[in-house]
Amino acid sequence: MLINKAIFISPVFWFLIPAHIEFVIFGWIIQFTLGVAYWMLPRVLEDKGRGSVHVAGLIPLTLNLGIILVVISDLISWGNTALTGRLFELIAVLVFVSLHWKRVVTYNK
Repeated sequence: MLINKAIFISPVFWFLIPAHIEFVIFGWIIQFTLGVAYWMLPRVLEDKGRGSVHVAGLIPLTLNLGIILVVISDLISWGNTALTGRLFELIAVLVFVSLHWKRVVTYNK
């Protein structure tokens, strides 16, 4: 995509910019931040754990599903896939907050 700015190769690259931005911001930066926060936040005081591993597994699952749906919506118009994808991304964030809320609040007491 960057080479296409200097030497015009194909207009298809400009069509892929929204998908590229979605993959970079949500697929890399946000997932990297959530993964680091999962390990960096303090553990729950009662059991020294990080919470349910199965609930933590829902976070990347729903986030990646949302990313895929938004990219599909960017590439081909297919119903309300963008809205559905953003809802899955929101669900991932809400699951992240609900999983980590107890870890943060226990140190606040």
